[in-house]
Amino acid sequence: MGMVIPGVRCPKRFEPLPPRVITIVGPFGPETIVVDPFLLAGRPPVEVISKKEESLPSEAPVGQVPSAAQWAAQQFGQVDLGDKRLNQRAVEMAVKMAAYPEASLPNQMGSRTALVGAYRLFNNETVTVEALLAPHCQQTLAAAALFPVVLMAEDTSELDYTAHPSTTGLGPIGDGKGRGLLLHSTLAIVPEGRGVLGLAHAQIVLREPKAKGGLHWKRTPEAQVWEVSAQAVGRPPEGSIWVHVSDRGSDIFEYMVACVDLGKHFLVRAFHNRVLSWEEGAPQAEEEEARHLLDYARSLLPCSEPEASYTVRVPATKKQPAREARVVMQWSEVTIAPPTQAPLEVRCHAPIKLSILRVWEPDPPQGAERVEWILLSSLPITTVEEALRAVDWYTCRWLCEDYHQCLKTGCRVEHTQLDEGVDICRLLGFAIPIAVRLLQLRQAARQTPDPPAKVVVEPLMVEVLAQRQKKDAESMTIGEFWRSVAQMGGHQGRRRDGPPGWRTVWKGWRYLSDLTEGARLYAKATFPSNTCSV
Repeated sequence: MGMVIPGVRCPKRFEPLPPRVITIVGPFGPETIVVDPFLLAGRPPVEVISKKEESLPSEAPVGQVPSAAQWAAQQFGQVDLGDKRLNQRAVEMAVKMAAYPEASLPNQMGSRTALVGAYRLFNNETVTVEALLAPHCQQTLAAAALFPVVLMAEDTSELDYTAHPSTTGLGPIGDGKGRGLLLHSTLAIVPEGRGVLGLAHAQIVLREPKAKGGLHWKRTPEAQVWEVSAQAVGRPPEGSIWVHVSDRGSDIFEYMVACVDLGKHFLVRAFHNRVLSWEEGAPQAEEEEARHLLDYARSLLPCSEPEASYTVRVPATKKQPAREARVVMQWSEVTIAPPTQAPLEVRCHAPIKLSILRVWEPDPPQGAERVEWILLSSLPITTVEEALRAVDWYTCRWLCEDYHQCLKTGCRVEHTQLDEGVDICRLLGFAIPIAVRLLQLRQAARQTPDPPAKVVVEPLMVEVLAQRQKKDAESMTIGEFWRSVAQMGGHQGRRRDGPPGWRTVWKGWRYLSDLTEGARLYAKATFPSNTCSV
């Protein structure tokens, strides 16, 4: 039997949490930090104040990107590990890990004392990944409640520890010869601008070995991650639309039912050629190709409106080079019934009405694989605008894949030397929010370029960048700031290069952060009476 390592199952509603004043060890010694429990979209809820100040500072500028210390207090300041000392240690570890996410744990901690403390936390049986991630997930769902539409993009990724044969508590991955963990992530995304609010839910699962024979309807924990995610994210607040967006692995009736029963919507890529139900007298009821979902979708004629045909970029593969494809689309409304071989409680559920949308390449080049998407949506699709919106929303799911890449290459979680699966899960409790931060930095670099940089980024950081680039800090926009940061990370800025990726943005950001810290240290040494924030 497989084992489910506890994931983060957030409650449906959250009571407001009181602010907390904590002290962390920053670059300049202990610093007092006031923590707002909820991360509102685009605004850092923490501020660093000097020990000498008697009153709390005014609210930080709207939209400002927090420093590593601010971010750590924001994400872990409300963590509850059952012991105040553990809570404090978690924040201090997060500060150091967020500053250098790609470094090894000994390099991140910086001293033997801090490293021993980190290992003790990872080995502590009372510390769970749920507790470590709960504040982040709470903040994400609180932020999601502020927007009219939020996409819950989902994906499952394999974490490969085959190269660490002594590590225990792992399961099979890949073709069954590898060993590792499965991470299922639900990323909250605002479709306008593709802003990443954070992770709404996470599950870590051990894959069951393939059994020979057994019941046809036996469902493994791996197959239930989609349904568990829909239930854990919960019901959206009044006036908000939450849409779960997922790939072909989620074409599961129980998952779609869970979304609908909780007042949410789903956008799923079809995998099963399901039996369709038609009302008596419907013209499709007598058509052979209308008996099954995929057959019916492929029988639809292209929409004749000009906007229903457009060009997409097909990336290169091992078998074919990159190319452009002209695609068409068509949609229809269908009804699917519960699977006939499902358990009784599933078979008793009412049929689900949904829209199907097929996007395909009618004339692919010889030898090339045809471009085709068949999407299932609980939202109505009756116009070209609604069809194009569904396609655009589905492409937001790729941000979840980018996030997993940030986790693997940016945080290098597959290189850890921890020797037990449960300890790795505790490490993921820190790495998961850090990977989200890396992705958020990239998205910030691609969004609105017009506001002054000093409104969004720490003014000292803007001054340091302006001095290095020989530019005017007062007139620098946030767009110019991020372009310069990306160039410091190696982005050439040529027209054919496209927007900077998260790696170049992060390299530049880290380098600029080091320069800013150096300037802050110099100012503190030269003018010791002045107050410097972390």
